[in-house]
Amino acid sequence: MEQLSDPSRLVPPLRLSGGDGVQDIATLDEALAFAELNPHPRGDYEGMIRRLQGAHRAEDLVEAGHAFRWWAESNALLVPQPPAR
Repeated sequence: MEQLSDPSRLVPPLRLSGGDGVQDIATLDEALAFAELNPHPRGDYEGMIRRLQGAHRAEDLVEAGHAFRWWAESNALLVPQPPAR
């Protein structure tokens, strides 16, 4: 995952399918809201939620972003991004 100056941003943003259709998730706050509205059993859901809620230092923010991405992949929530032009 590439880093910007704001470690709470997901780079690149993730496109996920959820109960409300397809959503673009660009920040850890958006990731937490999505996960809370769309709980899925695969992966360490509770651990991922704790990481998102407790991330304050830059290293924790990066780890929380990775945990969210892994959880989304484990639950087949990622929607393929169109190729960049």
